[in-house]
Amino acid sequence: MLMNLHYLADAMREWVMLTEYAHNIKMVYEEELLGTGGTLLRNRDFVGNEPVMLVHADNLCLTDIQRYIAAHANRPKGTEITMMTFNTPTPETCGIVEIDDSGIVRAFHEKVADPPGNLANAAVYIIEPAVIDFLASLNKPLVDFSTEVLPHYVETGKVYTYHNQIYHRDIGNMGSYLAAQIEFPQSATSKETNNAWSLICRRNSNKLDDKIISALSSTLNAELVDVDKLLQNKKNKSVNRAKICIMYCSDAGKHLEPVTRMIENEKLLTSNILIFFKKVPTNFSSRTLYEKTGLRSIALYSNDN
Repeated sequence: MLMNLHYLADAMREWVMLTEYAHNIKMVYEEELLGTGGTLLRNRDFVGNEPVMLVHADNLCLTDIQRYIAAHANRPKGTEITMMTFNTPTPETCGIVEIDDSGIVRAFHEKVADPPGNLANAAVYIIEPAVIDFLASLNKPLVDFSTEVLPHYVETGKVYTYHNQIYHRDIGNMGSYLAAQIEFPQSATSKETNNAWSLICRRNSNKLDDKIISALSSTLNAELVDVDKLLQNKKNKSVNRAKICIMYCSDAGKHLEPVTRMIENEKLLTSNILIFFKKVPTNFSSRTLYEKTGLRSIALYSNDN
């Protein structure tokens, strides 16, 4: 895997080196971004003469990678790109595609006000070496894949599609990121993914530390509330009603009921509250909590209670 670094490069490099996948990842740094196409061209030696998967990093995606690769291998003759697609609830914010009966893209509408449908480009592609040759033919270092490469291949009928039916969301903005906290746990623990995300969350439960929570609260300009301390101090349970509030708890089994009761008693706006839980019962569901109370939550791992 090749990972392109730019913004917060040192922090990303440090994070990668702490993972078990570090030995499989080559990191490159671009002081001035070359665009998604330009990065591919610059690292052509790494790509070699094999198909390569191009992934935009601001996506949260669960899919069957082996099926995706197989779909590309068996794509219609003459196509050179296999684009992942998904059904989006906000088509006006995505690149919407129109495909024919063979799954080939015949039209592409990039973030238009009234798009014809909700079949969206997931910004995940498998591309053939000939596409790198096309990048080189443009004779410039900075190339945007979406605006300079895709249109050419759509016009010539060379873009095939693979539909992701499990889960995909662009989390490039904070609103979408928070929405993913509700949607993702249920998708990630479905039969299709063999509870893989639950295992990952348990293994990485210690990663939810004060630095992460503080960074998110700073990004959202949110009030930060330590629920453990708040519930211990019975004289002072005041929370700003108008401001976005991030609450963090050590254990949902112990704190969820008193926290929801406090929110009801003080008539706090649940739409303004995001709760982090370090430990939750195995039957905990972020989606169920949201549907019952309107509270958004991030639950990192389960215990065996």
